[in-house]
Amino acid sequence: MPRPQIEDAQERLLAAGLQLFARLGTERVNSNAIARRARLGIGTFYKHFDDKHALLRELQSRTLAAIRAARIEALSGAGPEPAEQVPRAIAAVARFAQSHPEAYRVTYGRERAGASGHGPVLSDSTRPIAEALKRLQSAASVDPGLDAELAARADLAMEVGTLHWWIEDPARASVEDLVATLSRLHPALAAARPISPRPAF
Repeated sequence: MPRPQIEDAQERLLAAGLQLFARLGTERVNSNAIARRARLGIGTFYKHFDDKHALLRELQSRTLAAIRAARIEALSGAGPEPAEQVPRAIAAVARFAQSHPEAYRVTYGRERAGASGHGPVLSDSTRPIAEALKRLQSAASVDPGLDAELAARADLAMEVGTLHWWIEDPARASVEDLVATLSRLHPALAAARPISPRPAF
């Protein structure tokens, strides 16, 4: 039986690595196993990646880019109010995690810790959330005593942890309930300041 063509070698290596990392974890997978799973030689692997951790970082980079794109697309038709923006953004990430559970787990799960000693570990930035919270504080829409940086990190950790729990068994909660709960706990809404009623005269 002829060997498959290798023009798509990098994509096949990434697909094989994703499957193995998701099932076994980083430490139990090596470059040879990934190459075998992709039906390629080890030399081909090293033409594309320095080692398994470089392949992992490429997977994480692509996943994070896809999640950012999904958030941006979800917000493209939203109005300026956090009450509309927050659920849209969370729903986009939830749909991505549901459609690509292996990529989500490999990007945000235990594989990150296994790769930490082998170069930079990629992660989603909390800066956009922190900056948005600071703008809302300047507009007196969010509690000024809130630590925006800390709140942004706590929100991302809550979202990631909840989605990890959910994609293990999506029957645990409906998408609607998941999005509604995470939205209510988002600092832009949970720490929102009530609008003072205007005087009648």
